[in-house]
Amino acid sequence: MAAKRRSWHCPGLWPAPRGPAKAAVAVPLVLMVLVAGCDPLSSSHASAGPGAHSGSVALPAQPPQVCGSQVLNSPYSYDGAAGRFKSGAPGLPTYGKPGSDFPDATAGVVLPAGPHSYASYELDPKTVYYLLPGVHVGALQADTGDAFVGGLADGVRSVLSGNYSGYSTAIDSNYSDGDQLGVTIEYLTIEKFQPNGNAAAINNGSNTDWTIRNDTITLNVPGAGLIAGAGNTLRQDCMTLNGQYGFQSSDVGTWGKDSLTGGPYDVTVEDNEISYNDTCDFEGLMTNSAIGWSGYDPVPAQYRNPRCGKVVGDGNQGGFKLWETNGVTIKDNYIHNNWGPGIWADTDNANTTYVGNVITDNDGQAIIEEISYNFSIVDNYLADNGWAVGLGNPGFPTPAIYVSESGSTTRFGGIPACKESSCAGQGSYPDQSVIKGNTMVDNGGGVLLWQNSDRHCASGFDSVCTLVDGGSAGPFTLASCHSHLPAASIDTSTYAGVVGGSPAEDWWDGCLWQTANVSVTGNTIDFDRADVPYCDHDDWSDCGANGIFSEYSVAPPYNSPGGWVILSQLTFFQNDKWSGNVYNGPSTFYAWNQGNGDNPVTWAEWTGSVAAGDKCSGSEEHESGGCAGPFGQDAGSVYRSKPVATAPSPALNLVP
Repeated sequence: MAAKRRSWHCPGLWPAPRGPAKAAVAVPLVLMVLVAGCDPLSSSHASAGPGAHSGSVALPAQPPQVCGSQVLNSPYSYDGAAGRFKSGAPGLPTYGKPGSDFPDATAGVVLPAGPHSYASYELDPKTVYYLLPGVHVGALQADTGDAFVGGLADGVRSVLSGNYSGYSTAIDSNYSDGDQLGVTIEYLTIEKFQPNGNAAAINNGSNTDWTIRNDTITLNVPGAGLIAGAGNTLRQDCMTLNGQYGFQSSDVGTWGKDSLTGGPYDVTVEDNEISYNDTCDFEGLMTNSAIGWSGYDPVPAQYRNPRCGKVVGDGNQGGFKLWETNGVTIKDNYIHNNWGPGIWADTDNANTTYVGNVITDNDGQAIIEEISYNFSIVDNYLADNGWAVGLGNPGFPTPAIYVSESGSTTRFGGIPACKESSCAGQGSYPDQSVIKGNTMVDNGGGVLLWQNSDRHCASGFDSVCTLVDGGSAGPFTLASCHSHLPAASIDTSTYAGVVGGSPAEDWWDGCLWQTANVSVTGNTIDFDRADVPYCDHDDWSDCGANGIFSEYSVAPPYNSPGGWVILSQLTFFQNDKWSGNVYNGPSTFYAWNQGNGDNPVTWAEWTGSVAAGDKCSGSEEHESGGCAGPFGQDAGSVYRSKPVATAPSPALNLVP
């Protein structure tokens, strides 16, 4: 019997259809159901399993559905008096020797429920703090080696609550004390704290080597649930209904900074469920006159947290975001129904691994890599992402995987593996970034490789420069690029920058984030317009798009000898290749120029031999901005314009 494909539309992301219905609209569930976990609803799409449809690839090992599951149930059940306890006391964690729960701890203390806050000087390092079942209202300042552990007794959990009473952080360090490393937080529900935007309720100081596991982190607004610093591990957590992100990884202190990127390193995010974040709508309002959107808030009214206060949308939102990280593994997570992208690596990240994740129903892209380096996106299941953002920005594709000025540049010696000693187990991809073996079903599009021709170190858009040739320790800095770029140039016979200036450098390429050396191979893209709301030419012209393109540069030096230079450098000379993919359904392909009048190009134009054309080098093409290739992509790939009847389903492991 064919298994039902699951539909993850717990929130009502869409307004009621205007006129004849174009797609089924799910009935939203109430907020309290989501806090406990959202049961998937079966849809009319049936699946015979991952091997049943032609051209399918094996689905990844699926992550558990964490929210509301038993994995969050504490094994500790003590519900007695507060005070100090010895290791081995019934119902409490063990500590102090090898094989115990916390072998490095030297003491244990039971904290009573009720309104209590504890400053760092009131707590001791290397101490296990057991929070009795019940509600604890207040904040904790951790010391090195501390553990904060929740219990479960007679159905009552340990809850650490800010109670929306002015507490900005739940568990953090005293910043003036410096890095408080090696803290563990487990089996707690942490809720209703009020971090500012771009701040977080947990580890706002980005302390190092923290472990956050088996926790429910929810209803913290307007900021994020937590910040992951260097050496942090997030495992089997439920991060849901937070104001901006589930978490972000960034560095705000003087500690835990990677020598190249300047941010956190060696971060592991595994087996978590990250859902329904950005309830404060940092994404901003949307407009699409074709479907009646004008100032449309993508967050349904029942999910907007009234404690958000006034939030001005700034484009920083979603499931989670990485900033200037090096050596991050994102593995076997279930990331769904976030407003904004599921995952966003933004600004000088390096060596990021995405593997085995299920990423569905986010209103933005599933994965964004933006002005970053060296990534591997392998064996993920991505479905029903990008619908709202696609409709809100119908003039630009909204794919499942969006690569923006990112890849594995090999110029200047490339970007090395993370050099910090703790990164030994992290992947590195200095020669080629890979998008491989992913299954994509009914997203706003497939894979887009984009490079903004005017985004460079001297453009004023970013406060950092590229990481090539040593990053900030090398020749390419904001100041040096601002000084030398006006005289930079490119050899259009090879599309390599010309070495010049004093000191003599290739300023053209060194000051520019490039989408280079990206391989898109062995993926299956299932796409059926009938499954995607409003996916038609009038409402959403580039629904279902894949491609590689830039736009005409308008600023020196990249508009010389013509604004088309970056278009051609990206499309034909930066070693970005599609191959061995399977397309089921009417996916489209955009190439060379965002405003290319020949877009979407035909499959024959997309795949035809580059040698049969002129690499968009003709004067008429440069003047008109139109080019039909051929573009030499997708060698060995299969394209079927008709959608499959049974697209694959992830079949989540629902933890009992």
